[in-house]
This record gives sequence, C-alpha cells and structure tokens, in this order.
Amino acid sequence: MAGLRISAAMRLSYIQALFAQPISVLDVLPPGQTAAIITVTANILQVGISERLSMLIQNVSLIITALIIAFSYNWLLTVVTSTGLIFIALVYRYTIPRFINSMKEVGEADRMSSGVASEAFTSIRMVAACGAEEKMASKYAEWVEESHRRGLRMSPLVALQQAPSMYQCRLAQPISNHFPVFFAIQA
Repeated sequence: MAGLRISAAMRLSYIQALFAQPISVLDVLPPGQTAAIITVTANILQVGISERLSMLIQNVSLIITALIIAFSYNWLLTVVTSTGLIFIALVYRYTIPRFINSMKEVGEADRMSSGVASEAFTSIRMVAACGAEEKMASKYAEWVEESHRRGLRMSPLVALQQAPSMYQCRLAQPISNHFPVFFAIQA
C-alpha cells in the first residue's frame, strides 16, 4: 500500500514539474517518451518499495537469525563456513552499481524505441501519406536492436555476480563435512 501511495505522489510531482517547464522543453522530447519515463519510473519505484523492500527485510532477518543459531551451536564451524559471505558481499558491492548502470542504458534504449513507436502511431496518416512506413519501422528496429545489444552486454556481469554464490554453496558443504574431522585430528 505504501508503494502505491509513494508511486502516486511521485507521478503527481513529476507531472507538476513537467507542466512547470517551458513549452520548448516539451517540444524537444518525442511524444511517447514523457509518458514512458513516468510509467517506468513509477512502476520500478512501486515494485521496489512494495515487494523488494519486504523481501530484503525478510532475507536479512533470516540470515541474522540463522547466524545467531549457528553461533550458539558451534561458533568455530560457523566462522569457517561463513567466510565466503564476505567475498560474495565484496563481489556484489562491485557488480551492483555496474548492473544498475547497464539497466539504465537498456531502459534508455527502450524509451527511445517507445518514443519512435508513439510518434509513428500518433501521426500514422502522415507517415502513410509520405510512404515513410519502412523508415519508421527501421528506426524503431534500430532502437530495439540497440536495447537487445545493451541487454546482452549485461550477461557477463550477471554471470560474475552469480558465480561466487554458486561457488560458495558448493564449497560450504565439503568444508563443513571435513572441518570436524580436521578439528578432531588437531585436538
């Protein structure tokens, strides 16, 4: 519910700020770009607040509770098996800002393609009368292809982000299985 309220307030303030701009600013923008920006930004904000925030709180509380329980049973084994979490946190600290920038680039290409499509549909009679259907379709296809290219450039970054988590999961089990044996041999 909070996500809906904040999203609605953000849309209202964006529209008010947009109407406060001079007309020349609005003439420069493609017809559908303003609506696309408002919709995409408000939807991201709404999903982020309503769904992702609650998931973040649940996951953080789960991890903290699990660490408390694990430390109460065997603190040394918990320290050994949790060392990979530091590495994962460092990798995420490095990859998340770059991932967000890549998502912004993809969103920009999507907005431009939306603007071209909106412009073509708004003036469809003029486009048909001038025989510019192919030109508008190719312009739209260029932006769709650019969005696709930008999305594909994110693949190695996502792989780099997910690899340490998978590695930690595969590494934690043998360490936790063999650590008690190693600890018993040392004692």
